[in-house]
Amino acid sequence: MNSLTLYRGVWPQNVSKLAKYSVRYLDDTWRITVFYEASEGLRYLAVEGESTILVDRINAIKTNLTGQPGGTFYLNEYRHLLVPVKSEDASVVRSMYYCAGRYDGDFRFEFEGQPLTTKPVHPDGTPLKAGERWIGPRPGIPYVLAAGGGDIYYRTPALTDTDPPTIKPMTKQQIKLSKVLKDKTSLTRAVKPVADVRGYQGGRFYVNEYGAMFTPVDGGDGNGIDYIYCGNIDRSAWFPEPSI
Repeated sequence: MNSLTLYRGVWPQNVSKLAKYSVRYLDDTWRITVFYEASEGLRYLAVEGESTILVDRINAIKTNLTGQPGGTFYLNEYRHLLVPVKSEDASVVRSMYYCAGRYDGDFRFEFEGQPLTTKPVHPDGTPLKAGERWIGPRPGIPYVLAAGGGDIYYRTPALTDTDPPTIKPMTKQQIKLSKVLKDKTSLTRAVKPVADVRGYQGGRFYVNEYGAMFTPVDGGDGNGIDYIYCGNIDRSAWFPEPSI
C-alpha cells in the first residue's frame, strides 16, 4: 500500500448510513455489512461472511493511513472499491478517498432467511422494471438530475493535475454529463430513465455496483423510505471510468 493515491472519480459526500457498506468486527472476525431498511422504523444490519480478501484490502488502507481497521467503503458503477479515510484537516474536506482496486464479485446477504441483494431483482430473482419500488439495500454513488430534467451532474473536491494528485484547498468541481458527452442524443438517452421518475424538478439519485439507478420519492432528498428503480445506466452514455 505504499503507492496509495487519491481517487480521481466521485467522492460520495453527505449520504446516509444506508448508502454505504462497512467493515465491522463481528463474531471474532472482520465482516462486510450493510444497513437495510426493511420497513419504516425497522433497520437491519445484514452481514456478509465470504469476502475475506476484500476485507483485507480495505483494512490495509484504513490501518496504513489511520492506524485502525474497519469503517465505511463504497463500490461504484465501475466496480472500483472506494475507501474514505478521515482527513486531518476537516476544514478542507471531511474524508480523503482512496481506491483499493476493482472488485467483480457479488456480496451475499440475507434477511429473515431470504437472499438480500443489491442487484435490480425481485426476491424470486426476476428483474425489476423501471418505475417499480427498489427493494434491496441502498449503497450507491450519489448523482443529481439537474432541475429541468435535462442533465446529470456530480460535485466532488477538485484535485490537482500532479502525480500523485492533491486536493485544491477550498475548491470543488461540478462535472456535467452534457459537457462530457457533447452529444444531445446520448445525453437524452442517459437522462430519460431518471427524468421519467423524478420529473422536471430533478434531484438526487444513486448508482450502485451493478449500474442500477434508484431515487428517493418521499421523506426528503436522500432519506426517504420509498425508493424507485429507474433502470440501469447506459455505459455508452455515461461518465468515463477514472483510471486506477
